[in-house]
Amino acid sequence: MRLTLSSGDLFLEIDPAAGGAVSALRLGDLDILRPAPPRSGPAYDPLEYAAFPMVPFVGRIHNGQCAINGSTIQLHPNLQPEPHAIHGYGWQSAWKVSSHEADTITLVHEHSADAWPWDYVATQTFRIEDTALIVELGLTNRGPNAMPAGLGWHPYFYRKGAALTAPTIQEWCPDEESGDNIPRLPTADADLSSGRVVEELKLDTAFSVGAPKIDMAWPTHRVTLRSDPVFTHATVFVPNGKDFFCAEPITHAPNAVNSALPAEVTGLRWLEPGETLSGTIRLQIDR
Repeated sequence: MRLTLSSGDLFLEIDPAAGGAVSALRLGDLDILRPAPPRSGPAYDPLEYAAFPMVPFVGRIHNGQCAINGSTIQLHPNLQPEPHAIHGYGWQSAWKVSSHEADTITLVHEHSADAWPWDYVATQTFRIEDTALIVELGLTNRGPNAMPAGLGWHPYFYRKGAALTAPTIQEWCPDEESGDNIPRLPTADADLSSGRVVEELKLDTAFSVGAPKIDMAWPTHRVTLRSDPVFTHATVFVPNGKDFFCAEPITHAPNAVNSALPAEVTGLRWLEPGETLSGTIRLQIDR
């Protein structure tokens, strides 16, 4: 069952059972996010939705493998045909409704230790104002040992007529064989700091950002994603031959759990038992 919120002309629809994903965000008759197709049964494809959460990690863990405290953890690949573990587990899990009020919905996703050997609980709270959607993400370690942790939000925007600006200061460049992920100054083709026409881009790239802010503009409207400081990174995905692009606030670089670089570079957090990582993203619409 999809749930809805509205405030003024702003309409939000959420599908808790489908990865806790947003299925629509509209201002009047204007789709701000690419809407999901109708769903009448249990099957769904999160990649067809308007936005989905990423917990307890973001991006890829190379070949689903990481070594922690002398033990090798092997995660299942979850986006065929790729061999990696991608975007965590929240986006492919059913979420429960914790509360549903006039302008706010809170969802909860609980995980029991399996291949990912930590219990955790994740939350999403959606709140709408007349021209803004506020998304608060939270992740709490319920296991007995420290857990690597990350948060992200993966929205889909229409690319036609779009321009994109983000304070990209480093571009992360993974080695396809080893998975080693090294930051460097953005190339001219990838630098988004001065604004770019989205149709001219071809990216599937994570960046370190100088500020947690992404600006997008179309002939009909503007959207700003302004996030809490914990969102030190962003991913931009502009695939060939598609009508969408993604601009994703994230807290750490892909494959950070396997990086020898310090946490202040990768953004990776380690949560002690009972500790919570949280952050808020505000999507502001201007017409």
